Amino acid sequence: MTGTAPDAVADPARMRWTAPPTTELRLTAEGPHDQPSPALGTLIDLNVLGPGDGGARPEMASTITRSPTLQGKERQAVLRRALVHMARHFGCVWAEEDLL
Repeated sequence: MTGTAPDAVADPARMRWTAPPTTELRLTAEGPHDQPSPALGTLIDLNVLGPGDGGARPEMASTITRSPTLQGKERQAVLRRALVHMARHFGCVWAEEDLL
């Protein structure tokens, strides 16, 4: 869906931006509103990214500042870098793009 959203507005290649275009990549663990949020690591297997710091964070996020018209391999490369950035700040300091 997000790959086609800009096409629904106009020709993205001809758009003028009022600010750098950004996309937020966010992973969030949610539960019942009357209980604490579960740790993200209990819902997503992050072991492939190496040992974490043991923190029980319920979310991680990264903001990507790039044109929304990226195609194929370039879009995938940017997403991989964002995931590694998020994982490292989540405590998986050994995270690398080739692990994804």
